[in-house]
Amino acid sequence: MLREAFRKRFPNDTVDISDGYKDNIHVMVVSREFDEMGEREKQELMWEIIDSTELAENEKTLISLVYPVSPAEIK
Repeated sequence: MLREAFRKRFPNDTVDISDGYKDNIHVMVVSREFDEMGEREKQELMWEIIDSTELAENEKTLISLVYPVSPAEIK
């Protein structure tokens, strides 16, 4: 469900949904769309996408890492 939501929003970018520690979930998106955004703005966008899914609140609490990054930040 998460992968589908992020793929829909970022169809041409890198989207990685992976297992974290224990049952936690990590979400990482690498996109040029983040180039001009501040950290707060990036986090708000990511959580808007998460909140748009049908995940239950207890499932959302399993998301322990939300990492939006621009390609320039990786260099």
